[in-house]
Amino acid sequence: MNHPLRIGAACAALLAACLPSQAFASVLAVGPTDIGSIAIVDVDSHDQVPLEIEACCAIQTGTVTADKANHRVFFIAADGGVEQLYTFVYGIPASVDSLGLSNGQRVTHLVYDPVHLRFAALVADDAGGVDPAIVSMFGRVAVTGTLGPDCCSLRAGVAAYDAAADLFYAVGRRTTDSTDQLFAFSITQGTLLASYPLGSESVSTLLLHGGVLYALSYDAATDALRAATITFTPGFALTPIGSGAAGCCFVLAGSAALDHARNTLVALTRSSTTIEPFAIRSFSLADGTVTQGFALAANGLFEDTVPLSDRIFADDFEGP
Repeated sequence: MNHPLRIGAACAALLAACLPSQAFASVLAVGPTDIGSIAIVDVDSHDQVPLEIEACCAIQTGTVTADKANHRVFFIAADGGVEQLYTFVYGIPASVDSLGLSNGQRVTHLVYDPVHLRFAALVADDAGGVDPAIVSMFGRVAVTGTLGPDCCSLRAGVAAYDAAADLFYAVGRRTTDSTDQLFAFSITQGTLLASYPLGSESVSTLLLHGGVLYALSYDAATDALRAATITFTPGFALTPIGSGAAGCCFVLAGSAALDHARNTLVALTRSSTTIEPFAIRSFSLADGTVTQGFALAANGLFEDTVPLSDRIFADDFEGP
């Protein structure tokens, strides 16, 4: 489906004028501008990709996923009542494309699989269950297994996928569970392989890098949100990194990224007790120190190192 595209006013005469002139971005956000377009912005400088998608669209929670090797981000959005898979190339030149998902499938969790050049996904079925699935780059959804209505009620946007091991991690509960579980699914086999009880932990983010599974987790006993690592041998363990931030925070589902340049986990958060805009918070993976950054309206975060436009082209984004 075609959408109006917008290039920053200073770029209209000559796109070359929009070539990068500032430092490379590290963590990027995809989300709405104040005029209802979708754009990509550096969370630190607010530099923006010159291209925007106008009159678009409600990005589905937890479906933002990136292929940083090729400087493109994907998300699902309902458009005209049909779920569309969007591909937003934010390199130079930038471009946008969208395709309707086959059979009207309702994809709830989506992670790009760079090994097989496709997506690993979980799909909500009509019986109220969860189905593992593979989504092609052309929007074709192939359900690989049906787990039934007893499995599972899942937290929106909380997902990570180890493509080499075919392990898709998500958080939720079966009808027999009284506390949250970390689930490990096989996408290719279409099965639930294992579940790990999380006890008092409330995991709001999962991120995987280099075989290490990271989380943001709130512990009711200490009233703190902190970064953590999750390990499975010799036994399952969620190990907090530092003490985190007491009394903090509501985390926007699916809006987190690892910033390897600063060794931090970055998320969009806001106070759980007072009304405030969503803001960037960074959690050190070394000692757990929490730093608050810019306010930002966005739907998802991802990491890449790519040149963006000058700050003048980011004036549609909400400032700090």
